[in-house]
Amino acid sequence: MSDGTDRINDADNHYYEPDDCFSRHIEARFKPRTMWIDRSKPGPGRMHIGDERCQFFSVGAADSVGAPGIMKEFLRGTTDEGGSPSLNPIDGLSVKEFVDREARLDKMDEQNVNACLMLPTTGVGIEPQLREPQHRDALYPSIRAFNRWLEEDWGYGADGRIYGAPLLSLFDVDEGVRELDRVLAAGARFGVVTAGPVDGRSPGDPHFDPFWARCEEAGFNVVFHIGRTPFSEMYNTPWGLRPHPPSHRHSMMEYVLSFTDRPVADTMTALVADNVFGRFGGLKVLSVEYGSSWLDPLATKLDHLARLFSKDMWRFGEPPATPSELFAKHLWVSPFFEDDIPKLAARIGVDHVLNGSDYPHPEGLLWPVEFEDELDGMAAADKDKIMRGNFAALVA
Repeated sequence: MSDGTDRINDADNHYYEPDDCFSRHIEARFKPRTMWIDRSKPGPGRMHIGDERCQFFSVGAADSVGAPGIMKEFLRGTTDEGGSPSLNPIDGLSVKEFVDREARLDKMDEQNVNACLMLPTTGVGIEPQLREPQHRDALYPSIRAFNRWLEEDWGYGADGRIYGAPLLSLFDVDEGVRELDRVLAAGARFGVVTAGPVDGRSPGDPHFDPFWARCEEAGFNVVFHIGRTPFSEMYNTPWGLRPHPPSHRHSMMEYVLSFTDRPVADTMTALVADNVFGRFGGLKVLSVEYGSSWLDPLATKLDHLARLFSKDMWRFGEPPATPSELFAKHLWVSPFFEDDIPKLAARIGVDHVLNGSDYPHPEGLLWPVEFEDELDGMAAADKDKIMRGNFAALVA
């Protein structure tokens, strides 16, 4: 075990949630309406939201999943074997360090990890379905209940090690700010927000300004993480594709249209074009597990378009800087380990690049320190920022 002086920080860790993560602390009248898992039959549990099957996770997200890092060589391109996230599946709920905080701390010590951002697995596939009219009254009770489970089982980083990220929703601004204030009071430093439009509005619409203002005031880190978004309904169905393809079972076109980097790229475009960063100059946004290959072409395109715009063409005021400058100020990115990380650092600045292992997911790294292997050619000081300093600055 390290003495702590050379430990890394990791901006992309996950737990696997227990079946009652949404129901343990929910009000009794909403318990049948939230996420639950039917285990009355053999095999993986069937995930439901109220009386409907969950659209994103058809079965328990941890019930049959590949072991940590099992896809590494495939993703690096050194083998054609191992392209499935369910290769040689295990029961994630049976692995102590995936579900138990104290066991995870022991594992972090073994992995030489000082602190991590701890993110949902099941939790990133639920909120958009709860927005639907038949589930809507259970949306905020479900989010509050999930966050109370998170506080109880993992915490928000009071020990300086595991920084749990609660779920937040912009669907109802007043309710969203109320829950944001509650988790802030409980010590939260990060929160997960679904990428994409919200009930017919851009997230950059001033309608949502009370939420962004509170995030800026508190120095709160807003996290966009891959998962279920409204993009599948928006973009898939006009092409004759499924409105709700389940996780890891998308067709190639469904991936491109609605699941890979399109949600975060469009969301970041909205925050720039609708001048959120002009109104809230201290807002901090993280993109986690969307990779980084989308960023350079997007910044180049938006810079070009911004030069073509006259001042009266901006819906909510002209931004105070170029799009690429705004990304370099407001956006932090945790790239895939197989991405071109020096290129990302050149685009947004090395201070805004975050090491993220995605442990214990199969497409991530078994040993988070392996991320440093992808930084060959970078200066030692820059490597240290990516592996340690940049995350530490976000929680300072």
